[in-house]
Amino acid sequence: MQVFTSPSVSYLFAQFRTLLVGAIILSLGIGHAGAAPIYSNNGQVYTPNPYSYTSFAGIILTESGIRYPERAADSDLKNYAIVNSGLSVASVMRLQLGLNTTTGGKAGDRAGVLVGTFNTLGNALNINALGAITLRTYSGGLLREAKIVSAEVARDILLNNERPTQLEFIAGQNFDRIDIEVGGLAGVSYKLKVYYAYVVPALVKRPVRGLASRFAGSGTALDSYYRAGVSPTPGIVSACLNTGVLAPGNAVSSDMTDYASFASTATVACPAALAVKLEGMRTAPAGYYAGFVVGGAGVLDLNALSGIRLTTYRNGVPQESATGQGLLDLKLLPDGQSQVSFPTTQAFDEVRIERLGTLSVLDNLKIYYGFGVEPTAFQGTTRILSNFGMTTAPSKYSVNVNAGVCAACSITNAAGAADNDASTKAVLNVPVGVLSNVELKLDLNGAGGGNVGVAGYRAGMVISNNQGLVDAGVLQNLTLTTYDASGNLLESASGASLLGLNLLPDGKQEVSFLTTQDFASVQLSVTGVLGAALNLSVYQAFADNFAGAQFANITPLPVELTAFKGRWTNGAAELSWNTASEKNSSYFLVERSTGGDATFRSVGQVNAAGNSSSPLNYKLRDAEASAQGVSMLYYRLRQVDLDGKQVFSQVISLAVGKQEAVAPQLELYPNPAPDAQAVMVHFTNLPTTGGTVQTYSQLGQLVSQLPVTGATANLALPALTPGLYHVVLRDAAGQSLTTQRLVVGGR
Repeated sequence: MQVFTSPSVSYLFAQFRTLLVGAIILSLGIGHAGAAPIYSNNGQVYTPNPYSYTSFAGIILTESGIRYPERAADSDLKNYAIVNSGLSVASVMRLQLGLNTTTGGKAGDRAGVLVGTFNTLGNALNINALGAITLRTYSGGLLREAKIVSAEVARDILLNNERPTQLEFIAGQNFDRIDIEVGGLAGVSYKLKVYYAYVVPALVKRPVRGLASRFAGSGTALDSYYRAGVSPTPGIVSACLNTGVLAPGNAVSSDMTDYASFASTATVACPAALAVKLEGMRTAPAGYYAGFVVGGAGVLDLNALSGIRLTTYRNGVPQESATGQGLLDLKLLPDGQSQVSFPTTQAFDEVRIERLGTLSVLDNLKIYYGFGVEPTAFQGTTRILSNFGMTTAPSKYSVNVNAGVCAACSITNAAGAADNDASTKAVLNVPVGVLSNVELKLDLNGAGGGNVGVAGYRAGMVISNNQGLVDAGVLQNLTLTTYDASGNLLESASGASLLGLNLLPDGKQEVSFLTTQDFASVQLSVTGVLGAALNLSVYQAFADNFAGAQFANITPLPVELTAFKGRWTNGAAELSWNTASEKNSSYFLVERSTGGDATFRSVGQVNAAGNSSSPLNYKLRDAEASAQGVSMLYYRLRQVDLDGKQVFSQVISLAVGKQEAVAPQLELYPNPAPDAQAVMVHFTNLPTTGGTVQTYSQLGQLVSQLPVTGATANLALPALTPGLYHVVLRDAAGQSLTTQRLVVGGR
């Protein structure tokens, strides 16, 4: 049984892990199902476009068709066929490759082709000649699926020079052949390399702990579990007619294939929004990922994230929001669905999705269900790092700086990215106004050496942008490349459409891509452009088997933790926690750490209730806390089930010797109130820095905000229309201190 969040290396940010932005992507995929990748290395090749050319004095003047097609089907994965677009007429070139398997690829597998370009002047000048690229799968000679490569992906391939790059999609049907079709434009020729077709087998699926928006019943019986409508611009209520959400009850039904949808007539003034409760009206712990599974006729991409905002609520009060590529996590699922989510820092019992603009890709967007799931749903089980000992690290990296073009380009402290100190870093610098390149290659420290990164794993680096977050614009200047143990270049990815981006809680980010070959090293290349300087820190390279976030099923939380707190009192640390319900729970261990690299050690055990549907309170006193010799201590709960399974809470910090301040309080009277003019707010123990009192409607809209000071004793609320409200006291930093429910109009 798992109840809370799993532990992570960073104590204060144990409640959340990573954020993936990219087009990779319900059972969690954490590794292969025991099968190796499949390649087109069995000699089976078909093309309707034989190679032809014209020449003069031994120089080829024009050429078209597929040259050396057999090289894309031989055992040497570094060989390649050449697709030549013609000059005289608009051309379409096709190359079909059989897979070296008797069973073929399966639905859910990654199906793709490794391609590259020629870094020649003629090819560079003719990049606009490359037309649409289409991937197709076949089985028994019959077409199964066809996917057109987006223009953004094609552009990133062209910018990637000669390094092999993947074109792929997640198959929805079984197949035994992969076909690539490349279009061209009349009068201009272009060459594209095709190395091989591949299949990375389906990923192992497992259930995850969490809560979904699923409730028993149908029709009006589901009305209390969702809130739907629009968020009109003040004063433009009439603009919101005929907009909003269709069939909102479907997003909270027990049938996870039902869906609500955004209406297609949305306007900027009237963004559609749908908020859904989590099953059992229960609360997901802080650190869980909050999000929705959605779908539609088109495929969501990174640009769509700018038109979506997710917000969490607790007891009707907004907790936190995320929007855009820098905060939201987008994953594509094999059946045409997508998942959009973000890691939380506060507990929540409701998730809202809101459409912010008029992007056409969001028209009629299907909304299947909302969720709150444990962070382990977004982690792999194996992770290999460039974490060598201090004496070994200097031999485990290599650098390449194009100083001939850019004298100011540099890589400093490269060994800091190869050592086993996670706080040290290399710094890559490319100043403004140069067309240059710096590269840092790091070996991976796996058992036995060799190609320790497994085909299908992510290959990437942990980085930070010293001028802000890495975003889509920065990604356009980054390339990741893998190498084998002999130093041979294998494959690469470049740009926002091919690289995955994960936001870490300490401001660092992971940039990565999914591989198709075993690898031993990862290289990051940073290219400068006119008008833009880049200054990146690199902490380490990694390989892991996190490969999306597909949930086989979401298992409801057996134990619902509602609070875990610590305070200093009478010379000791007092830890307390509360549960709303329990099922098959055995006991809790309270564990303490002094921080840094210190491990957590048990300081006491408290027996659990076993099974309970009522709120329960627990407490433990750590009398040895003052003897630890530090000013700050860190605590977590280890919850153990009757079957021996265990999981950890989020980590809390406690200042040694610092008495807990008396909590601020607010009181509303009268409540219920016949009208808002009669409602007063009485305060006690306000922070000296003051704060604000915010009033939210039942739909989560902010309807009033009033400042308060440390000396404020009473405050009158502005007039409110009849209804249910939540009044929130926040401190000067915006953190919620306390909340009260207010009923206006006697309801």
